[in-house]
Amino acid sequence: MWDSPVGDDETNLRQALAWRGLDTSVPNVARIYDFLLGGKDNYQADRDAANTVLREIPHSALACRQNRDFLARAVRVLAGAGIRQFLDIGSGLPTRSNVHEIAQAAAPGSRVVYVDYDHCKSGCAHDRG
Repeated sequence: MWDSPVGDDETNLRQALAWRGLDTSVPNVARIYDFLLGGKDNYQADRDAANTVLREIPHSALACRQNRDFLARAVRVLAGAGIRQFLDIGSGLPTRSNVHEIAQAAAPGSRVVYVDYDHCKSGCAHDRG
């Protein structure tokens, strides 16, 4: 993952990623969530959008952390009940306490499949068909 770029490095990174269809000047919900969780995999547009959300809904970051805590508790309970295969739908970006880390700590050998979809609005090769 990238550290949060600044200055000319951010411009260079934006140009380098643009050819892949990643426009870091447009906020992304997974990167906003990452920022609200205190992560590092976000860009200025994501931070600006998150700060707008926080102004309107001041407890948003707390709600994100509580959501992540619930996920961890649910995975531990399921692993404790004998579940060894997990499907994380809408997983977003990798962050702290990923499902596989929690599941495998509770029950070594657990398997996890991550599924997400990030529709590229900038004409990515995978959107052309």
